[in-house]
Amino acid sequence: MTTPARIPAAAVLLHALAALEIPGFPDLDENFIVAHPPHLSQNQALDHEHVAVSTGWEFNVKNCPIDQYPGGLSATAYEGYDGSDYCDIEMVYEAPPGANLTAHASACAKAVAEWFASRQSTTAPGKRSGADDTDEVRTSTTEVC
Repeated sequence: MTTPARIPAAAVLLHALAALEIPGFPDLDENFIVAHPPHLSQNQALDHEHVAVSTGWEFNVKNCPIDQYPGGLSATAYEGYDGSDYCDIEMVYEAPPGANLTAHASACAKAVAEWFASRQSTTAPGKRSGADDTDEVRTSTTEVC
């Protein structure tokens, strides 16, 4: 049996996202979790708007257990371009001081879910939502890449 302290941070982050029906997967090369809209597959996620959830470079998301989490959880939204080049849209979440990964992961997942919901446009049935860059008028105030 795995004690809670030995559970990898990635499992806590993915569980928090899944609890709000936000799919995600680890990008182990980059050391973050990719959250994406439910209508996109994992293979499509990086080509569209997605959110990178990171605990910082000094903390390995895959292997470090939650009892070693130093704080610093953040989530940044990106616009994808063919899965190889990304443009920051905005910071979605930044954890307050403290090292409670479970609480930070829950608050972060809620912020990510709200961000994706805010990006949805009202489309006719059968049409794709604006979260996939097909029909939404951008309202972000960040610069264009």
